[in-house]
Amino acid sequence: MIIIFGAGIIGLFSGYELLKKGKKVKILDAQGIKADATNAAVGMLAPLIEAKPQEKEIFDLMYESKKNWEENFKNEKNRILVGFKNNNALMVALNKDDEERLKFKKRFYKKIGFETKFLNANETLKIEPSLNSNVLCSLLCQNQDQVNPMLLKNFLTKEIKSLGGEILKIRKIKKLTINKNKVSFNNETIDFEKIIISCGAWSNEILYNSFGIDIPSRPLKGVSLLVKSKTNIFNHNLWFRNIYIAPRTNGILSIGATEEEKGFDSSIRMDELYSLTNSIWESFPNIEDLELKEIKVGLRPTLIDGSPVIGPFKKISNDVILSFGHYRHGILLAPITADIICRYVFEKELPKRFKFFSPDRFNL
Repeated sequence: MIIIFGAGIIGLFSGYELLKKGKKVKILDAQGIKADATNAAVGMLAPLIEAKPQEKEIFDLMYESKKNWEENFKNEKNRILVGFKNNNALMVALNKDDEERLKFKKRFYKKIGFETKFLNANETLKIEPSLNSNVLCSLLCQNQDQVNPMLLKNFLTKEIKSLGGEILKIRKIKKLTINKNKVSFNNETIDFEKIIISCGAWSNEILYNSFGIDIPSRPLKGVSLLVKSKTNIFNHNLWFRNIYIAPRTNGILSIGATEEEKGFDSSIRMDELYSLTNSIWESFPNIEDLELKEIKVGLRPTLIDGSPVIGPFKKISNDVILSFGHYRHGILLAPITADIICRYVFEKELPKRFKFFSPDRFNL
């Protein structure tokens, strides 16, 4: 039995892939957790947009995972079920500083092997006429897609259950005790073949309480919005100075996300709403026609070096596998993370590029 602690997208996707490969899987979903990262995710599948200098390993992982998304969701019915949309992304400049930022990005993208197209104001408004007339220019990036995180979660949950997997609701876990191939928590003991700890921002708390190990991580708070327009007003995924927008079906726009270090604070503050709504006000005409549908908050698990930790926690046991710290890339990285987890569970040899994300890099 594979025991997965954590029922976010990373845990669910890993369980789904393990079940397809013949393993028995039990996923433990802690109740009382507020603001898990999946809750506020917009669902961008945009590795190029997220690329940064000096972060080759994580970019390569995101790019490979994007290919996995395409491979895993060839079936049109499943694409619809998870809200998978093939999109181009438009990075929009509203002033000269923004323009210089986009010029830098264009040079950087070319350096890493990707061509993008610079559009002036008229060209930008021609392909996105609903943008405000204050648009200065934009950068068009092809094949930067999106998925609906809530639809994805529902899809994975149903598939896991149909494949014979279990998803059990439990009280929040404070501490694990491992004795050979038995794990104890909350006055319960379960036999296991492998354990996967995938509890997002709360993973390190469990590790510290259980084993006295402190992996350098922190939660980054993000607030996002769902708004509804009377019509489908945008064709591209849009990226501005501080926000990004995913146009979905039926006029729904998913808008995210703030990014602040506020510990485990899951409340929604007025300054966070202002940050989002002010950016929308600058960028959209007729903002009064947008109906606010939902405000979401999530805590992104972030490690000190910006990359996730995926691999056996050898100091405790080769049968305890860590899988967290995906920062704002959890949805995008879910398929490749599940692939890496499966390789560890089946004890297959890993390519060197995957070993980079092992817990070993922290020398704990």
